[in-house]
Amino acid sequence: MTAAIAGMAALAVAGIPMLARKMVRATAAVLVGAAGSLVVLSFATNPLVAIVLYALAGILWNLSRAAANGHLLTVVDSALIGRVQAFTTLLTGGLDQLIFLLPTLVPNATEAGLYMACGVTIFIATALVGLWTGRRRHERI
Repeated sequence: MTAAIAGMAALAVAGIPMLARKMVRATAAVLVGAAGSLVVLSFATNPLVAIVLYALAGILWNLSRAAANGHLLTVVDSALIGRVQAFTTLLTGGLDQLIFLLPTLVPNATEAGLYMACGVTIFIATALVGLWTGRRRHERI
């Protein structure tokens, strides 16, 4: 709940036009921050520090999802926006279910290990998408 509440509050603040304009090109940095906060969380032993790091991860994750969704909708034909939003909702819901089931699927994993794995996965996915989009930009030139 901490991460969800903090993330939703961050989305409300990020909806302020001046702040939204500043965050336009920061999606990758925000994702790397979310990944980093999960990795650092995996080492946290103090409960208060863990709560703050988890809230930070929730803030950064929600901001990056909203930014990525916004970027996606800017490149989609307006007639397909509803379908794209439905597809991304199904996709993220499926990934959310997988993350929720990780403790059951990997019963010997510790919570710290799962947070570490999620943080590393987010970082790798961000790097791969960055490489892919960077390569595609160079192909267009």
